[in-house]
Amino acid sequence: MKYTITNYLKKYVYEERSPHKLALSFCIGSYIAFSPFLFFHTIMVFAGVWLFQLNFPITLTAAYGINNPWTAIPIYMIDYIFGYWILHKLLHIKVVTIFPEWMSYLNYFFEYKLGLPQPCIWSFLIGGNLLGIILSVLLYPLMKKIFSKLVTEIHGTI
Repeated sequence: MKYTITNYLKKYVYEERSPHKLALSFCIGSYIAFSPFLFFHTIMVFAGVWLFQLNFPITLTAAYGINNPWTAIPIYMIDYIFGYWILHKLLHIKVVTIFPEWMSYLNYFFEYKLGLPQPCIWSFLIGGNLLGIILSVLLYPLMKKIFSKLVTEIHGTI
């Protein structure tokens, strides 16, 4: 059997008959991929699957298929740039005045240890969450259509 993404998806769709649940699983996984909470993605996958009764393989595949060692740095850069644009350019908020103490230590680490000029953790946190939510919501209709086609192909009628 030829190994393709379609065959891989069919294997997991075979056990699941709900295109809504499959699409929701993929979208939650894509949110987790863009989430700014580094080192917590696996915990978020398990918590999301348990809380929302999602399809575990699809959620895990989406989370780590999108955010992997080759795409992590570009994703986090996009998160930061998007958050910076929202906070500084669009809303004109001076986030330096609302830094909690722990965030000052992170900014110090990024600025002096890693050499990043004037980092803003708020930009990263807000950008990652908003971008993850926006992309997940936009992906849902497309993924539902794809999974509906796969479920119909495998099981006949929905």
